[in-house]
This record gives sequence, C-alpha cells and structure tokens, in this order.
Amino acid sequence: MPLYDYQCQQCKSGFTELRRTSEMDSPISCPECCSMDTRRSISCFSVGGTTSGMPAASGTSKSQFR
Repeated sequence: MPLYDYQCQQCKSGFTELRRTSEMDSPISCPECCSMDTRRSISCFSVGGTTSGMPAASGTSKSQFR
C-alpha cells in the first residue's frame, strides 16, 4: 500500500497515511483536530536500485548530494 500526503483545511496541518489506492480520495479525518475537511496533496517518491547500463553507486562518488 502506498503512502499519501493530506492537508487539513480546518487546522492546516499536514499528515501522511498508508492507504489502499482505491481509498486515496476517500474521506479521512485529521489526526490533529478530527476534521473530515481534508484534501490529498501532491507528494514525492523515490526509486532505488540500478538500471542496466548505469554505474552502480559506490563510496567514491564526488556528488554534492550524498
């Protein structure tokens, strides 16, 4: 099951929930104020691993993002 990010329209707090894809837009209550006035927001994701033809990550990288 994927994680989805939500924003409460009442108290403006953000929260993340583990839900089935079929439930992603179903009503969900805010854990802070219990309001049902919540909206799913755009979230980020990450994919790990290597791709054929791409070099594998190693400890010798000079990348500023490590």
